[in-house]
Amino acid sequence: MAAARRRRRRAGRIAAALLALLAAMLAALLYGSRPALDGAQPLPGLRAAATATRDALGIVTLEAGDRLDLARAAGFVHAQERFLSMDFHRRWAAGELAALLGAAALPQDRRVRVHRFRARAERLLERLDPGERALLEAYAAGVNRGLAALAAPAFPYPLLLARPRPWRPEDSLLVLHSMHLALQGGRWRYEAALGALAREFGPAVADFLAPVDSALAAPLDGSPTPHAAPLPGPAAIDLRHVPLDPARLPEVRMPWEQRSGSNAFAVGGARTAHGAGLLANDMHLVLTVPNIWFRMQWRWREDGRVREIGGVTLPGMPWMIAGSNGRIAWGFTNGNIDSQDLRAPAAGARPDRTDAERIEVRFGAGETLEVRSDAWGPLLGPDGGGRALRWTAHRLEGAHINFRRIERAADVDEALGLFQRSGIPGQNVLVVDRAGNAAWTIAGPLFRRGGRDGRLPAAAAETPPAWLPADEYPVVRNPPDGRLWSANSRHVGGAAFALLGDGRYAYAARARRIRDRLRERERFAEADLLDVQLDRRADHLRPWRARLERVLDHPRAAAAAARRDLRARLAAWDGRSAADSVAYRVLRTFRKRCHERFLLVLQTRLGGRPDARMRELRWQIDGPLDLILAADARHFLPQGMRDWDEFLARALAQTLEELDAGGNDDREERIGHLLSHALPFLGPWLDAPADPLPGDLDVVRVERGDFGASERMVVAPGREEQGLLHMPGGQSGHPLSPFYLAGHADWVAGRPSPFLPGPERHRLRLAPSED
Repeated sequence: MAAARRRRRRAGRIAAALLALLAAMLAALLYGSRPALDGAQPLPGLRAAATATRDALGIVTLEAGDRLDLARAAGFVHAQERFLSMDFHRRWAAGELAALLGAAALPQDRRVRVHRFRARAERLLERLDPGERALLEAYAAGVNRGLAALAAPAFPYPLLLARPRPWRPEDSLLVLHSMHLALQGGRWRYEAALGALAREFGPAVADFLAPVDSALAAPLDGSPTPHAAPLPGPAAIDLRHVPLDPARLPEVRMPWEQRSGSNAFAVGGARTAHGAGLLANDMHLVLTVPNIWFRMQWRWREDGRVREIGGVTLPGMPWMIAGSNGRIAWGFTNGNIDSQDLRAPAAGARPDRTDAERIEVRFGAGETLEVRSDAWGPLLGPDGGGRALRWTAHRLEGAHINFRRIERAADVDEALGLFQRSGIPGQNVLVVDRAGNAAWTIAGPLFRRGGRDGRLPAAAAETPPAWLPADEYPVVRNPPDGRLWSANSRHVGGAAFALLGDGRYAYAARARRIRDRLRERERFAEADLLDVQLDRRADHLRPWRARLERVLDHPRAAAAAARRDLRARLAAWDGRSAADSVAYRVLRTFRKRCHERFLLVLQTRLGGRPDARMRELRWQIDGPLDLILAADARHFLPQGMRDWDEFLARALAQTLEELDAGGNDDREERIGHLLSHALPFLGPWLDAPADPLPGDLDVVRVERGDFGASERMVVAPGREEQGLLHMPGGQSGHPLSPFYLAGHADWVAGRPSPFLPGPERHRLRLAPSED
């Protein structure tokens, strides 16, 4: 027995030693993968020494002898701080996530691989002008040197038992394509849903149920709503025989990748004390740790002068995405224009070509996917009914990215032309300049459709359209009242709207509230625009509050005690979104459940076909429901409902039951690390704190779970020292970096942080080398 105890003690000591050794090895890998902040590093290819300084938040100031050296240095810094984000974006666009994360990523890779973006990126690289291509090559060389300079593989690749794959110039174009996917990728489903409605009930019913915007519309040109349709009668649509099965409600809830956002607004120089235009921009995206953006200030010499530009960069790309160059400032919101078209397959037609796409799977068997396409575009699978998809992202051959030129733009007019000829996803871009001009236009390529209504799938025989020339793009420049606003809803009407089309515009509550806030003042400073960005007024819920109060005493709504409590809470509610407001949570959830129940009835009526996803209509469903409820149109009620009060009361009962049971209505406040889903045990160490956030999706301060403002920026060109900029998640992607969550608390609280970097805390010298 004594011998057995000795063996157990010996085994315990060995196990403890092995664990200690493993911990030491892990610590060495973690510490060795930290970015270099100080000292000197060789960077082959530099023509002159460059410096990368950091302030207390880790905001990087790069200084280089020319623009190519700057790109090389930016690649070095991005790789050391954010390589996982870069790798994720290129793999997502290429459909290569399974090669890193295993079989769990296969469904996502299959969906994306149909676009063949890697092959498209390689072709696009060959056709770029020499200056843009040289920039991508210098950046890629800097990325690979930044990886090689780490003492251990970049975090968290040792935990994945993997090594980073080298960066290639075309990978930066894949990162561009990842933004096409994030901002436009699933928009064809909206067109498919409208097509299903039109085939079943006729175009007039489709126009009624899917209007372009609502009564809250606030377009820049004041134009009326296109495609507005009157309430259809029971001869056109009758839902009274359609059952409503609440167990199927998840079918009509919107997945994360189809959320839409961003605010941008500006005032001209006549409305500022200094005479320059003033811009505010908060781009709403899925929030992760680290954040999608990386803050930088750049200085380099060109044409005998020092150029300077600052703002946010996207790791993986060598350009400043949004910011100010001292002469212009610019920012974006998703355009929601019609950039995708479906075409029904011709009877008996065969695809023009079939490409074999090999999908590699980590720790598993790979597979080969056949991608069929014709002259229109790739043929979608069962989800798309075998239709061909035409997408502006598929046709960028020869297009310029143009951000290299935008960095040097001197005024609004020069910048507008460059944005219109760029290859980015269709975006609303607002630009102001130092002389006080302010303008809106669409950035990115547009199709000329020749008069066809792009809201519905095209006929099989229709030929692809040409590109729309930049001089035909809609522009709103220096409006008489000196105010511009953009929040993903419709901006223009008439012929201008016909050029842009409808790619599922956002509900206009945010746009109207921004417009109204801008009309409250005659003059603006930076703090005034930040105050608008943080606005939480929820006026769009007023009609829903009246409906809730009307049915609160309905026998199907709630118990007496719950009615009394809710009535008191509604009476005390201040009309704003708030994380701790029960009244607000009940109201916004009640509205959402009413939407879902109505959309589920429609979907059931259409037989649940893959092209009939009625959740695609939720963006504008308030308008149709307003008209239906006002007219007491009972032919839209589902089976078994006597009147609309019963419909509303049942939705309210469901809302209260969910909240009483502890349901959070999808309101998880934690912003997770990119790997939290793949390696959930790391979440508590890598995720941001679970802070309560007071915003929501339809108020100006957009925050909902892991979706919200990926940055808030307010800046006037030439007055950057007065500008504001903060973002969630911090600068660095390394958990041992002092900048891992630096600045995150300012974003949570809405506190202003300076646009320009603060005093230097770290200095890294990048020296030319013959390596």
